[in-house]
Amino acid sequence: MKTILITGTSSGIGKETAALFAKKGWKVAATVRNTEHLTLFADIKNIVTYVLDVKNIDSVKSCIKQVIQDFGKIDAIVNNAGIYTTNPLELTSDKAIEDIVETNIKGVLHTTKTILEHFRENKSGVIVNVSSIAGRVTFPFQSIYHTSKWAIEGFSESLYYELKSLNIKVKVIEPGMVKTNIYDSVLDFPFEQYPDEYQTNFKKWHSYLMKNLKNGYLPELDAQTIYKAVNSNSSRLRYTTDFTTKTVFFLRSLLPLSVFQKIIHKQS
Repeated sequence: MKTILITGTSSGIGKETAALFAKKGWKVAATVRNTEHLTLFADIKNIVTYVLDVKNIDSVKSCIKQVIQDFGKIDAIVNNAGIYTTNPLELTSDKAIEDIVETNIKGVLHTTKTILEHFRENKSGVIVNVSSIAGRVTFPFQSIYHTSKWAIEGFSESLYYELKSLNIKVKVIEPGMVKTNIYDSVLDFPFEQYPDEYQTNFKKWHSYLMKNLKNGYLPELDAQTIYKAVNSNSSRLRYTTDFTTKTVFFLRSLLPLSVFQKIIHKQS
């Protein structure tokens, strides 16, 4: 029976991924940031829940060490923990910027670096980094979020080459507009308090974002994509779940940037 460690399993994609792997017979180390979520999987066989704060390197090292001690071996790791923000850069707080960088970028670096010795010694392992449609195309008022996801794309692609000869696979999952609580913090904004120069355009973007969220897909679909990626024998790097995201990627690769930019501008 193989073991997988998944970060950010208190909700959304992480929660569904943990449940799916357990159902498929894997031993699952599901990590959460808050102790209040430690009983989340109490009734599910094969899942053990651990506290792990990806922003804290000591927490990362301690948790991974404990999981290896408890299970003997980790076969795959899913770097899913992440947060979202949208706002004009000028109005984005320093704390929001720091939180995005610490969670979405450094968190992935910490967990990946920590697990590598274990994978190298076992001569095998799978690293899955959850990116986003926002890791390969851009939209307005998401500059900080895009920064974090484009960083993960570049990091993963470089690491893919670095670890290939060690029999350690790197996979990137690129969710689209999936219905999770990652958007809870951006449901409402005091638009009337924004400078006139931003007010109309940001309100238009936010309306577009909420419309797409309402029409989004369920996180169970991304969980299935992650399961497929982890169990694949291919050297494929990137995996996309929904048709809309695949279409956007296709158009971005096909169209001149100036044309694609006009399409984005009209939609938001």
